[in-house]
Amino acid sequence: MGKSIYFYEPSLAASIIFTILYVIPFLYHFYMTVIAPCTGQYSRTGYFIPIVIGAAMEVAAYGVRAASVKKPDNVGLYATSSTLVVIAPVLVCASLYILIGRLIRSSLERHSNDPTAKRLPAPLAGKISSAWIPRIFVISDILSFLTQASGSGIASSNDWQGTSKDAGIGVLIAGLVLQLVTFSIFLILVIWYHIRIIPLSSTDTRSSEARLLLNGMYIAGFFITVRLIYRVVEFSIGIGGYTWTHEWPLYVFEAVPMFVAMVVMGRYHPTSILEDKPTELQSRGKDSEGQPLGRPL
Repeated sequence: MGKSIYFYEPSLAASIIFTILYVIPFLYHFYMTVIAPCTGQYSRTGYFIPIVIGAAMEVAAYGVRAASVKKPDNVGLYATSSTLVVIAPVLVCASLYILIGRLIRSSLERHSNDPTAKRLPAPLAGKISSAWIPRIFVISDILSFLTQASGSGIASSNDWQGTSKDAGIGVLIAGLVLQLVTFSIFLILVIWYHIRIIPLSSTDTRSSEARLLLNGMYIAGFFITVRLIYRVVEFSIGIGGYTWTHEWPLYVFEAVPMFVAMVVMGRYHPTSILEDKPTELQSRGKDSEGQPLGRPL
Protein backbone atom coordinates (compact mmCIF):
# COMPACT_ATOMS: atom_id res chain seq x y z
CA MET A 1 0.00 0.00 0.00
CA GLY A 2 1.27 3.45 -0.94
CA LYS A 3 1.30 6.61 1.11
CA SER A 4 -2.08 7.71 2.49
CA ILE A 5 -3.69 10.76 0.89
CA TYR A 6 -5.21 11.76 4.20
CA PHE A 7 -3.45 13.91 6.81
CA TYR A 8 -5.11 11.87 9.56
CA GLU A 9 -6.51 8.42 10.23
CA PRO A 10 -9.99 8.59 8.61
CA SER A 11 -12.95 6.94 10.32
CA LEU A 12 -14.64 4.15 8.40
CA ALA A 13 -17.54 4.12 10.87
CA ALA A 14 -18.27 7.84 10.36
CA SER A 15 -18.36 7.52 6.58
CA ILE A 16 -20.70 4.51 6.79
CA ILE A 17 -22.99 6.27 9.28
CA PHE A 18 -23.40 9.31 7.06
CA THR A 19 -23.90 7.14 3.99
CA ILE A 20 -26.85 5.55 5.77
CA LEU A 21 -28.12 8.85 7.20
CA TYR A 22 -28.24 10.54 3.80
CA VAL A 23 -30.37 7.70 2.44
CA ILE A 24 -33.23 9.04 4.62
CA PRO A 25 -33.60 12.52 3.01
CA PHE A 26 -32.89 11.01 -0.41
CA LEU A 27 -35.76 8.52 -0.17
CA TYR A 28 -38.13 11.08 1.32
CA HIS A 29 -37.41 13.76 -1.29
CA PHE A 30 -37.59 11.15 -4.05
CA TYR A 31 -41.02 10.07 -2.84
CA MET A 32 -42.40 13.60 -2.38
CA THR A 33 -40.94 14.98 -5.60
CA VAL A 34 -41.14 12.04 -8.00
CA ILE A 35 -43.37 9.22 -6.78
CA ALA A 36 -46.21 11.05 -4.97
CA PRO A 37 -46.98 13.38 -7.93
CA CYS A 38 -47.17 10.38 -10.25
CA THR A 39 -49.79 8.78 -8.00
CA GLY A 40 -51.86 11.96 -7.97
CA GLN A 41 -51.34 12.53 -4.24
CA TYR A 42 -49.56 15.85 -4.78
CA SER A 43 -49.00 18.28 -7.64
CA ARG A 44 -45.67 18.23 -9.40
CA THR A 45 -42.74 20.23 -8.02
CA GLY A 46 -40.01 19.43 -10.50
CA TYR A 47 -37.85 22.26 -9.16
CA PHE A 48 -37.03 20.04 -6.16
CA ILE A 49 -35.47 17.37 -8.37
CA PRO A 50 -32.02 18.98 -7.89
CA ILE A 51 -32.34 18.32 -4.14
CA VAL A 52 -33.17 14.69 -4.89
CA ILE A 53 -30.05 14.43 -7.05
CA GLY A 54 -28.02 16.30 -4.42
CA ALA A 55 -29.11 13.87 -1.71
CA ALA A 56 -28.20 10.93 -3.96
CA MET A 57 -24.78 12.50 -4.48
CA GLU A 58 -24.29 12.82 -0.73
CA VAL A 59 -25.09 9.11 -0.33
CA ALA A 60 -22.58 8.30 -3.07
CA ALA A 61 -20.00 10.73 -1.66
CA TYR A 62 -19.80 9.12 1.76
CA GLY A 63 -20.19 5.64 0.32
CA VAL A 64 -17.16 6.27 -1.89
CA ARG A 65 -15.38 7.84 1.10
CA ALA A 66 -15.90 4.58 2.99
CA ALA A 67 -14.20 2.77 0.12
CA SER A 68 -11.46 5.42 0.13
CA VAL A 69 -10.83 4.84 3.84
CA LYS A 70 -10.17 1.18 3.04
CA LYS A 71 -7.79 2.28 0.26
CA PRO A 72 -6.27 5.55 1.54
CA ASP A 73 -3.69 5.67 -1.24
CA ASN A 74 -6.28 5.59 -4.04
CA VAL A 75 -6.42 9.08 -5.57
CA GLY A 76 -9.46 8.27 -7.71
CA LEU A 77 -11.69 7.31 -4.79
CA TYR A 78 -10.59 10.33 -2.75
CA ALA A 79 -11.13 12.74 -5.64
CA THR A 80 -14.55 11.27 -6.48
CA SER A 81 -15.76 11.56 -2.90
CA SER A 82 -14.47 15.12 -2.53
CA THR A 83 -16.03 16.19 -5.85
CA LEU A 84 -19.45 14.79 -4.96
CA VAL A 85 -19.36 16.52 -1.58
CA VAL A 86 -18.73 19.85 -3.37
CA ILE A 87 -21.37 19.41 -6.10
CA ALA A 88 -24.26 18.25 -3.89
CA PRO A 89 -24.79 21.57 -2.04
CA VAL A 90 -24.84 23.42 -5.39
CA LEU A 91 -27.88 21.36 -6.41
CA VAL A 92 -29.61 21.91 -3.08
CA CYS A 93 -29.13 25.66 -3.43
CA ALA A 94 -30.44 25.51 -7.02
CA SER A 95 -33.80 24.17 -5.80
CA LEU A 96 -34.04 26.94 -3.21
CA TYR A 97 -33.21 29.59 -5.83
CA ILE A 98 -35.91 28.30 -8.18
CA LEU A 99 -38.41 28.04 -5.34
CA ILE A 100 -38.06 31.68 -4.25
CA GLY A 101 -38.51 32.74 -7.88
CA ARG A 102 -41.72 30.69 -8.08
CA LEU A 103 -43.01 32.17 -4.82
CA ILE A 104 -42.39 35.73 -5.97
CA ARG A 105 -43.97 35.12 -9.37
CA SER A 106 -46.99 33.45 -7.78
CA SER A 107 -47.48 36.42 -5.43
CA LEU A 108 -47.27 38.84 -8.32
CA GLU A 109 -49.85 36.92 -10.33
CA ARG A 110 -52.31 36.79 -7.43
CA HIS A 111 -51.86 40.43 -6.42
CA SER A 112 -51.13 42.20 -9.69
CA ASN A 113 -53.35 45.14 -8.68
CA ASP A 114 -52.13 45.36 -5.09
CA PRO A 115 -49.72 48.29 -4.48
CA THR A 116 -47.86 46.18 -1.91
CA ALA A 117 -47.34 43.34 -4.37
CA LYS A 118 -45.82 45.70 -6.93
CA ARG A 119 -42.75 45.77 -4.75
CA LEU A 120 -42.42 41.99 -4.81
CA PRO A 121 -40.08 41.41 -7.79
CA ALA A 122 -36.32 41.46 -7.44
CA PRO A 123 -34.71 44.00 -5.09
CA LEU A 124 -33.84 46.19 -8.08
CA ALA A 125 -37.32 47.74 -7.98
CA GLY A 126 -38.72 45.43 -10.64
CA LYS A 127 -35.95 46.05 -13.18
CA ILE A 128 -35.27 42.32 -13.13
CA SER A 129 -38.10 39.95 -14.02
CA SER A 130 -39.03 37.46 -11.30
CA ALA A 131 -38.35 34.70 -13.83
CA TRP A 132 -34.70 35.78 -13.94
CA ILE A 133 -34.17 35.64 -10.18
CA PRO A 134 -33.46 31.88 -9.98
CA ARG A 135 -31.50 31.99 -13.25
CA ILE A 136 -29.12 34.63 -11.92
CA PHE A 137 -28.49 32.71 -8.69
CA VAL A 138 -28.08 29.35 -10.44
CA ILE A 139 -25.67 30.82 -13.01
CA SER A 140 -23.65 32.43 -10.23
CA ASP A 141 -23.52 29.12 -8.34
CA ILE A 142 -22.37 27.29 -11.48
CA LEU A 143 -19.66 29.90 -12.03
CA SER A 144 -18.52 29.52 -8.43
CA PHE A 145 -18.35 25.74 -8.81
CA LEU A 146 -16.38 25.98 -12.07
CA THR A 147 -14.02 28.46 -10.41
CA GLN A 148 -13.48 26.06 -7.52
CA ALA A 149 -12.89 23.19 -9.94
CA SER A 150 -10.36 25.17 -11.97
CA GLY A 151 -8.60 26.30 -8.80
CA SER A 152 -8.37 22.73 -7.59
CA GLY A 153 -7.01 21.68 -10.99
CA ILE A 154 -4.35 24.38 -10.95
CA ALA A 155 -3.31 23.62 -7.38
CA SER A 156 -3.04 19.87 -8.02
CA SER A 157 -1.22 20.23 -11.36
CA ASN A 158 2.10 20.15 -9.53
CA ASP A 159 1.00 17.75 -6.81
CA TRP A 160 -0.18 20.63 -4.59
CA GLN A 161 3.28 22.15 -4.40
CA GLY A 162 5.04 25.34 -5.43
CA THR A 163 3.56 28.47 -7.00
CA SER A 164 0.85 26.52 -8.82
CA LYS A 165 -0.51 25.40 -5.46
CA ASP A 166 -0.73 28.97 -4.14
CA ALA A 167 -2.31 30.28 -7.34
CA GLY A 168 -4.79 27.41 -7.47
CA ILE A 169 -5.84 27.81 -3.86
CA GLY A 170 -6.34 31.54 -4.47
CA VAL A 171 -8.68 30.78 -7.38
CA LEU A 172 -10.46 28.10 -5.36
CA ILE A 173 -11.04 30.49 -2.44
CA ALA A 174 -12.40 33.09 -4.88
CA GLY A 175 -14.94 30.52 -6.08
CA LEU A 176 -15.94 29.69 -2.51
CA VAL A 177 -16.33 33.36 -1.62
CA LEU A 178 -18.49 33.89 -4.73
CA GLN A 179 -20.71 31.01 -3.64
CA LEU A 180 -20.98 32.43 -0.12
CA VAL A 181 -21.82 35.92 -1.41
CA THR A 182 -24.41 34.50 -3.82
CA PHE A 183 -26.15 32.55 -1.08
CA SER A 184 -26.00 35.52 1.31
CA ILE A 185 -27.74 37.72 -1.27
CA PHE A 186 -30.32 34.97 -1.72
CA LEU A 187 -31.05 34.97 2.03
CA ILE A 188 -31.42 38.76 1.96
CA LEU A 189 -33.93 38.34 -0.88
CA VAL A 190 -35.84 35.74 1.14
CA ILE A 191 -36.05 38.12 4.13
CA TRP A 192 -37.02 40.99 1.86
CA TYR A 193 -39.78 38.93 0.23
CA HIS A 194 -40.98 37.73 3.64
CA ILE A 195 -41.39 41.32 4.85
CA ARG A 196 -43.32 42.23 1.70
CA ILE A 197 -45.88 39.42 2.01
CA ILE A 198 -46.67 40.02 5.70
CA PRO A 199 -49.44 42.55 4.84
CA LEU A 200 -50.91 40.03 2.37
CA SER A 201 -51.00 37.05 4.73
CA SER A 202 -54.17 38.07 6.55
CA THR A 203 -56.26 37.92 3.37
CA ASP A 204 -54.34 35.45 1.24
CA THR A 205 -54.06 31.81 2.35
CA ARG A 206 -51.30 31.06 -0.14
CA SER A 207 -49.18 33.90 1.28
CA SER A 208 -49.62 32.41 4.75
CA GLU A 209 -48.46 29.06 3.39
CA ALA A 210 -45.49 30.75 1.73
CA ARG A 211 -44.47 32.29 5.05
CA LEU A 212 -44.48 28.80 6.59
CA LEU A 213 -42.27 27.54 3.78
CA LEU A 214 -39.91 30.48 4.27
CA ASN A 215 -39.36 29.34 7.86
CA GLY A 216 -37.89 26.15 6.49
CA MET A 217 -35.73 28.10 4.07
CA TYR A 218 -34.36 30.17 6.95
CA ILE A 219 -33.34 27.09 8.92
CA ALA A 220 -31.86 25.30 5.92
CA GLY A 221 -30.19 28.53 4.82
CA PHE A 222 -28.48 28.92 8.20
CA PHE A 223 -26.90 25.46 8.02
CA ILE A 224 -25.88 25.88 4.38
CA THR A 225 -24.22 29.18 5.32
CA VAL A 226 -22.31 27.43 8.13
CA ARG A 227 -21.08 24.91 5.58
CA LEU A 228 -20.00 27.64 3.13
CA ILE A 229 -18.12 29.59 5.82
CA TYR A 230 -16.36 26.39 6.87
CA ARG A 231 -15.15 25.77 3.33
CA VAL A 232 -13.80 29.31 2.99
CA VAL A 233 -11.98 29.03 6.33
CA GLU A 234 -10.67 25.57 5.47
CA PHE A 235 -8.77 26.74 2.40
CA SER A 236 -7.90 30.15 3.82
CA ILE A 237 -5.83 28.62 6.62
CA GLY A 238 -3.99 26.55 4.02
CA ILE A 239 -3.31 22.89 3.38
CA GLY A 240 -1.78 21.34 6.45
CA GLY A 241 -3.84 23.52 8.79
CA TYR A 242 -6.08 22.23 11.57
CA THR A 243 -9.07 21.44 9.34
CA TRP A 244 -6.80 19.38 7.08
CA THR A 245 -5.14 17.40 9.86
CA HIS A 246 -8.34 16.61 11.78
CA GLU A 247 -11.39 14.80 10.43
CA TRP A 248 -14.13 15.99 12.79
CA PRO A 249 -14.56 19.46 11.15
CA LEU A 250 -15.57 17.75 7.90
CA TYR A 251 -18.46 15.97 9.57
CA VAL A 252 -19.48 18.74 11.97
CA PHE A 253 -19.33 21.62 9.48
CA GLU A 254 -19.95 19.84 6.16
CA ALA A 255 -21.83 16.55 6.57
CA VAL A 256 -24.12 17.54 9.46
CA PRO A 257 -25.20 20.98 8.12
CA MET A 258 -26.11 19.61 4.68
CA PHE A 259 -27.94 16.66 6.23
CA VAL A 260 -29.96 18.99 8.47
CA ALA A 261 -30.70 21.32 5.53
CA MET A 262 -32.08 18.43 3.46
CA VAL A 263 -34.15 17.09 6.35
CA VAL A 264 -35.58 20.54 7.07
CA MET A 265 -36.56 21.09 3.42
CA GLY A 266 -38.20 17.68 3.55
CA ARG A 267 -40.21 18.80 6.57
CA TYR A 268 -41.13 22.00 4.73
CA HIS A 269 -41.49 20.40 1.32
CA PRO A 270 -43.62 22.63 -0.96
CA THR A 271 -45.85 19.74 -2.02
CA SER A 272 -47.17 19.37 1.53
CA ILE A 273 -47.48 23.11 2.20
CA LEU A 274 -48.33 24.94 -1.02
CA GLU A 275 -50.06 22.33 -3.13
CA ASP A 276 -53.60 21.04 -2.73
CA LYS A 277 -54.30 17.41 -3.52
CA PRO A 278 -55.16 17.35 -7.23
CA THR A 279 -58.38 15.94 -8.60
CA GLU A 280 -58.38 13.09 -11.10
CA LEU A 281 -58.48 15.61 -13.97
CA GLN A 282 -55.69 17.70 -12.43
CA SER A 283 -53.50 14.64 -12.02
CA ARG A 284 -53.76 14.30 -15.80
CA GLY A 285 -52.79 17.93 -16.25
CA LYS A 286 -56.35 19.34 -16.74
CA ASP A 287 -58.60 21.62 -14.73
CA SER A 288 -62.21 20.97 -13.68
CA GLU A 289 -63.42 21.97 -17.16
CA GLY A 290 -61.01 19.63 -18.90
CA GLN A 291 -58.68 22.41 -20.03
CA PRO A 292 -54.88 22.04 -19.77
CA LEU A 293 -53.45 23.38 -16.53
CA GLY A 294 -50.62 25.89 -16.33
CA ARG A 295 -47.45 24.97 -14.51
CA PRO A 296 -48.04 24.54 -10.77
CA LEU A 297 -46.16 26.61 -8.27
